[in-house]
Amino acid sequence: ATRATATATATVSSSPLSATTSPPPGVTASSSPFLFEDKPSRRPVLKLAPRHAPERGGDAQVSKHCPWIFRNVVDNFDDIVKRGREQPAVLANVENSEGRELGVAAVNLKKGVLITARLLSQNVAAPVDQDFLEARIRRALVHREAFFGGSNYYRLINGEGDQLPGVFCDRYGDVLILQFTSTAMEHLFEATLTKALKAVLKPKAIVKRCDMHADRTLDLGEFYEPSIVEGTLKEPISFQDGPENDFKLELDALRVPWYPGRFFEERPLRKVLRTMLPTGQGQSVLALFSESLGSLCAARGATVTFGLGSKEFEIVSKAHLEKLSIANNCSDRVDFLEVKEEPEPRLFSQHRPEGFDFVLLEPPPLAPTYGKVDEGMRKYTAWVGAATSALKPGGYLLFTCRSRTMQSVRILRCVNMAIWSLGRQAQVVHRSVAPPSDFPVHMALPDSNHMRTIVLRVN
Repeated sequence: ATRATATATATVSSSPLSATTSPPPGVTASSSPFLFEDKPSRRPVLKLAPRHAPERGGDAQVSKHCPWIFRNVVDNFDDIVKRGREQPAVLANVENSEGRELGVAAVNLKKGVLITARLLSQNVAAPVDQDFLEARIRRALVHREAFFGGSNYYRLINGEGDQLPGVFCDRYGDVLILQFTSTAMEHLFEATLTKALKAVLKPKAIVKRCDMHADRTLDLGEFYEPSIVEGTLKEPISFQDGPENDFKLELDALRVPWYPGRFFEERPLRKVLRTMLPTGQGQSVLALFSESLGSLCAARGATVTFGLGSKEFEIVSKAHLEKLSIANNCSDRVDFLEVKEEPEPRLFSQHRPEGFDFVLLEPPPLAPTYGKVDEGMRKYTAWVGAATSALKPGGYLLFTCRSRTMQSVRILRCVNMAIWSLGRQAQVVHRSVAPPSDFPVHMALPDSNHMRTIVLRVN
């Protein structure tokens, strides 16, 4: 299922989702933004095609609790589009070819989308309303509180892993960062979900962002600037949290580029760095595309050179890193290099001929779809080679891959090829493939955990 999604050829919608046309059955258009009112008795029915083999086609995946329904198994898509009255999405009951009810799903009515529908519940009789969303949010909150106690800094909603498909919400104290990878969920439930979050958490502000570009492209979603959809936000977010009180985070929730969940996703890696760098005094670090990991090294006393992508390859801004270094009183130990999409190893050796003690390599997804795996493996191999060549003998390389198409065996193949081509040897000292506890993954979608990390000692 994940492979079928990743190989989609998609073009970004040129027009934003809107609620200016008349609503479909079961939907009431209220004030802007679009306010959805679900009436179970008036939902259209999305029918699945018969299975073409005992374990393939039709309802085979849904029967195994996969929350995604692909276009090639839907039997009456054109009828649903007509019922939708030119709306981009509807909420529909799902039935198999024999008429058995499978659940209720948010249906994307745009043609050319592989994931046509995302299941929200198996109970077709229950309305999907504010109470429904509040219950899902409270369940997610209970899970986070079990792991993080009194802290209120974590990923609160992680899409399908929290049974809110295509919805992601990061909690920075009393500020919530909301994102949608599903345009159907965004169109139908943005207003209601905002109300539900306000009722459960009473945040000072809710900021809507659009940073998950690869997923939104696959869903034919438009892109937009960050905006405040609820409350007010007059100053940057600033905190030092629990066991991480040795590092101060300051950020502007409305800036671009930035990936809000990355700070929480890297929490286990910062713990690894604290073990490897009990004190950073005298250590040199090359931080390629890094944010919190490089900043933590500088805060602990290391001299850090940040390698930042050029404009077309930028994932972390220089201005943001400069603010972090000032907040952590380490701006005198930080400098910057601009790097391009293709690595230039000589750039690193010219900057520090004696080499670095640590290299942190955290590139953006270089293989965002299965159709780009070969190209991505070539780029990953080149970047690991360039990073390794910048290391002193006995230095450490921390490499993070964020392409969900890159399974562990592919990552290790890239690493082995890069190190072998340099005539060097390495040992694995740390490896992680499991997501952090606030990033639960749906059992039917294991590849939706896209972050894999390996730490090497390079001779």
